[in-house]
Amino acid sequence: MPIERNTQMGNAITKNRMVDGGDTWIIGGEIKRDGAIAGNDAQALNVFLPVHYQIAPDAISATAVHAAIALTAEAQEITANITNPDVPRTVTVKGNASGIAGDVVVHGTDIEGGVISDTIALNGATEVEGTKAFATVTKFDLPAETHAGTDTVSVGIAKKFGMPHIVDNAALLLVKLFDGSTDSGTLAVDADEVEKNLFALNGTPNGTKLLDLYYLK
Repeated sequence: MPIERNTQMGNAITKNRMVDGGDTWIIGGEIKRDGAIAGNDAQALNVFLPVHYQIAPDAISATAVHAAIALTAEAQEITANITNPDVPRTVTVKGNASGIAGDVVVHGTDIEGGVISDTIALNGATEVEGTKAFATVTKFDLPAETHAGTDTVSVGIAKKFGMPHIVDNAALLLVKLFDGSTDSGTLAVDADEVEKNLFALNGTPNGTKLLDLYYLK
């Protein structure tokens, strides 16, 4: 039986209930006697679905998407020998020497199959992380070399993981477990782009440890 509480409010009923099976919460709002739905002060009925997202992400690597490529005097478009991220996650770029500069533009798709790109500025030999979760990488654009004949750039994976949906509020993430224990990672949300809804894992992934995220959608 559903768990339900009704509160009489004039010609309407405010209804808080849990649907059979425990998969849907309906919180607040008004259901009028004629069957129409209206919210208090024009607020619509809110429906929250609990979601369990589980992945076993590979270890971070500066070369997981593509091994180091020699830069040349001209910009390059790379389409071959690309390895997709194991799960939707942010990508990184890394030069091999101090002073290497220029933008690497990564192209691919998000978890929903939408086409996305991310422009990541090189910072010498420091590994730089992007801001979008890629499910696939289809190509990337490399800048011209800074130091003639010696510069290389690799593309890797970090440990911020794309959520399978846009999450309305970070507070809707209820439980975050890594390898069976609570993880202190944080969730960043974006109302417009699913690829920017990112969980930053605190633990160290290795391809076998499970990340379990429980949240309301």
